[in-house]
Amino acid sequence: MMAATLLGKRALVTGSSSGIGAESARWLARAGASVIVHGRDPDKIDAVVAELRNGGADVASVCGALDAPDDARAVAAQALETGPIDILVNNAGGAAAGNGSAQWFEAMPEDWDKGYRANVLSAVTMTHAITPGMIERGWGRVIQTASAIADNPISTIPDYKAAKSAIVSLTVSLAVALRGTGVTSNAVSPGFTVTEGLRAWIEGEAAKNGWGSEWPEIERNAAAAIWPALVPRLGRTEDIARAVLFLAEPGADFITGQHLRVDGGLAIA
Repeated sequence: MMAATLLGKRALVTGSSSGIGAESARWLARAGASVIVHGRDPDKIDAVVAELRNGGADVASVCGALDAPDDARAVAAQALETGPIDILVNNAGGAAAGNGSAQWFEAMPEDWDKGYRANVLSAVTMTHAITPGMIERGWGRVIQTASAIADNPISTIPDYKAAKSAIVSLTVSLAVALRGTGVTSNAVSPGFTVTEGLRAWIEGEAAKNGWGSEWPEIERNAAAAIWPALVPRLGRTEDIARAVLFLAEPGADFITGQHLRVDGGLAIA
């Protein structure tokens, strides 16, 4: 039984209708937080809300795009109508050019602009809208989803890498701006993490590359072939959600301005 360390706290997790965001919402709810689920697809949102409520959680939801500042402000306003927000997890973001395969000169300036809006401006706008209430109450957590790729000098998906590097930078500058307020600012940087869509893609690649037919073998071979790390497996959404929960809890009040890599040791592999 998980301790109710977040009882009485309310958390908004953007992009929480699936994947890492949904798993983060689950872990925060298990720790006692009231959770606001966000996404763009009402059916997916409703499915996560129903699951959390069946587990006894207090759940609300908001729906809408975050790419344009006015849209993000509207989503933030809807979320705040449900009550004060103590924990903001900026998890929503956009995919890289070429579905994650574009080389430097294949990622067009338009891709860079789109990625920056989806990943960076959305987080900045939500932070501007939600954080003042935390400062006023003297307690809060702002947690960004960055990426382990932010630290890896590869030429593939440079648009996405640059956006996630900006997330790491704004996390630190925000921490400095929040000095002495009781509000912390940190980032979680996932490595290659298996979501529903990514697993389907990996299984398709396994058939083409002879990585095996059963998932344990496929995962082991995919991890070695795609992005080898010290831990010989791919990341799981619960790996990231545990890190989000850790940074959200009251016990993490001495941790701010940090970039927590959850990548199986990729940086030193």
